Amino acid sequence: MTIAYDPKATSPTGLADVIRSLNYGVDEVPVEVVAREHSETLVAPLPDDAPPSFAESFRSARADGKPILIDFWAEWCAPCIQLKKKTLADPKVAKALEGVEVIFVDLDEHPGLAKAYGVASVPDVFFVDGEGRVTDRLRSFEEPEQFLTRLARWLDGTKTASLGLSTSAPSDKAVQDMGLVNNVRVLGRLIDTVAPDGPAAAAGLAAGDVLLRIEDNDLYSADDLADYLAVSAPGDRATVRFRRMGDAEPRETTIVLGGGSSARGTGGLRWQFAGLGQLPKALEVARAQKKKVMVGLSGAET
Repeated sequence: MTIAYDPKATSPTGLADVIRSLNYGVDEVPVEVVAREHSETLVAPLPDDAPPSFAESFRSARADGKPILIDFWAEWCAPCIQLKKKTLADPKVAKALEGVEVIFVDLDEHPGLAKAYGVASVPDVFFVDGEGRVTDRLRSFEEPEQFLTRLARWLDGTKTASLGLSTSAPSDKAVQDMGLVNNVRVLGRLIDTVAPDGPAAAAGLAAGDVLLRIEDNDLYSADDLADYLAVSAPGDRATVRFRRMGDAEPRETTIVLGGGSSARGTGGLRWQFAGLGQLPKALEVARAQKKKVMVGLSGAET
């Protein structure tokens, strides 16, 4: 089939018209919605060489289940300065951000951190939810009222379950010392920080412990923890298996889950991993919310 070239087709509207002329349907979705939905699976990284001030703020917020706003900017960037001085300094915006950890990163001073986040130009603002996932991203100046609408959508007031800790992949030494290799994957999540008054601390967990399992779910990644919490509620009791450096056998403790703010995207297709032990609960939650479910099975466990 040959289609005559039409310069108008180079625009989204023109291209859509050409596709419709061939009797195909076209769904028009705002770019920000697509970006938000496709960013929901991105976990905000904390590189080993991250600046100390960034690492401290990031770990503290993650331990408390607190949303994080990361603003990459530069002094030579006019939209960046406008965003900081006009939008983020707006009294209504500042009040809306009271429960959010706001971190500014100078692109010129910290190019390594910018590279870790895939920042190619500024401004570039990352909206990180209470489980550490990027659920929205802003790459241009936005007026205060528009920004407030974005914040209201992001901070929807949803309370989710929280363990009161932050984790990372175990070090090579921990993997060797604790025998964490299971099949082809590394089992366990190393606890980096524990909120002093949080659920994990009350259950006796401490930084340096390695979480192996929560209820019926083995823990191999940050998603395993985040998605367990996504289908749980504050006040739920969870049996956690963990290992402490020097112990020959795993230990168990019971945690009463706390509550934390979660900034989640809304609508659209949402990818959610569920371990075999978690799958019935995930399906139950989806059924209660009258959502359609697409299940894909993969990996060693299946």
